[in-house]
Amino acid sequence: MFCKNCGKQIDDYSLSCQYCGAEQTQSVSSHNILADVQFKSNGKSAQFFDDHIEFYGKSFRYDDIKTLITRGSTTIHTYIGIPVGRSFDGVVQFKLNNGKTHHINMNAMNIFGIGKARKNEKLFPPLFNAVYSIVAKSMAEKQIDMIRAGATVEVAGLTINSLEATSKSKVSKKVVVINKENYRESHLINGSGVIVYDKPGEILWSSSMMNSKNVLLVPYIFDAIFG
Repeated sequence: MFCKNCGKQIDDYSLSCQYCGAEQTQSVSSHNILADVQFKSNGKSAQFFDDHIEFYGKSFRYDDIKTLITRGSTTIHTYIGIPVGRSFDGVVQFKLNNGKTHHINMNAMNIFGIGKARKNEKLFPPLFNAVYSIVAKSMAEKQIDMIRAGATVEVAGLTINSLEATSKSKVSKKVVVINKENYRESHLINGSGVIVYDKPGEILWSSSMMNSKNVLLVPYIFDAIFG
């Protein structure tokens, strides 16, 4: 799209021009708002549309996201065995195809009951659910179409094609193979990870911090290709 004030080309769905600062009025009549999720105690929120997301004055399409990473975990801090505080590590990161990276940062700490960690812990699950059910699903659908067309894709350390998904451990060198014969289901864990189970119910594969990029796409891809 082009700025309505200076005429320079800017990102689609931009709320303001990066060159002259002019606000860009957007007509949302053709775009459904699927979710409006608060992620800050001061009321800051993210709006999820059918094809793009808006937050902090930024706006970008799901098709333009190259990498999606989420984290959501709580750490209890103790002194000689007595809890004195807690910290919450909550982040949603979008890396775009143009190299830009945008974050929703919800990190916080409580010391002796003072802080925003507990508040952010409560705000994070609805945000994560929206990111998973809307953004990750949209990204996964693109990968699924590619796989069904005969392509091999790399997602969260997995090499996936229409016949199987493989993952090689850098430590044990063991190769895990996932296919229609052994795949049962995938579960989300800790707001950032995925565990894959085989038909008897044993863990077949699980994600780690080393392979967290786009891991939220895995359940959708596996259910569609191997389910």
